[in-house]
Amino acid sequence: MSRFFTWNEEAEDPGFFSALEELPSSFRSFARPAEVPIDWHKTEDQGPIGSCTGNGLASVLERLAHVRGVKVQLSRIFAFLATQKRDGWLGNSRVGSTVSRACSLAIEDGCPPEELTGYPSQYPSKSQIKRILSPENYAAGAPFKAVSKWRVSRDDHDETLNFLGGGGGILFGIAWRRGMIPHDRIIRQFRPGNSKSGHAMCVLGYDRDGNPRAANSHRDGPYTITVEAWQQMLRHRRTSAVGLLGNSTPEPVDWIKNSPHFD
Repeated sequence: MSRFFTWNEEAEDPGFFSALEELPSSFRSFARPAEVPIDWHKTEDQGPIGSCTGNGLASVLERLAHVRGVKVQLSRIFAFLATQKRDGWLGNSRVGSTVSRACSLAIEDGCPPEELTGYPSQYPSKSQIKRILSPENYAAGAPFKAVSKWRVSRDDHDETLNFLGGGGGILFGIAWRRGMIPHDRIIRQFRPGNSKSGHAMCVLGYDRDGNPRAANSHRDGPYTITVEAWQQMLRHRRTSAVGLLGNSTPEPVDWIKNSPHFD
């Protein structure tokens, strides 16, 4: 992966992360589901566009809609370009975008369905950008906003599982190297080495052993992160992670009865 087709951690807003609040105490005592499957999520491919943050954000917002009982494919290219606009990089194909401003976009504007924008085979032209970021598409994103954003604990994994089990999703960016996800789709150790690349992805659920289940924005699709590897990621100096919630109040919800997965 090229250096510029990535999540751009160097431009993250440190004030955004320092201002994140800890999860409400109600999540600490939540009786979470035994597992949160992510097989509802469609395998996607960002192609040669550095839209990994947009892909990850759209997937998290799809998860929040899923919790409400709504099945939707949201626009990855809108999420990417609208975040680039906030970053001040709109029209620059050689940079990615940031997790912090993607999450601000999620709270303030949301993301429209992908049927309104499509997903291009290369970085869009000026006229395509204007169409994708039209006022109508911004308005169509409003029903799919996140409601709140939260700090992801580096130390309390149960709290993270309770958050996911209670309806949340996590957007994260990490130092990245080729081959980090093994052929068996299980990351057991987080060892980025001296890689200068970065990549954004999302955690949408967990398995029965409490291992986070994540989605990658390439055709290889979903994968598992062991608890040990996840904690190594969160403690790494280059990692940025944010929990997003779509619940009307910052409380865990019994979403299974609404979920299309459990029809």
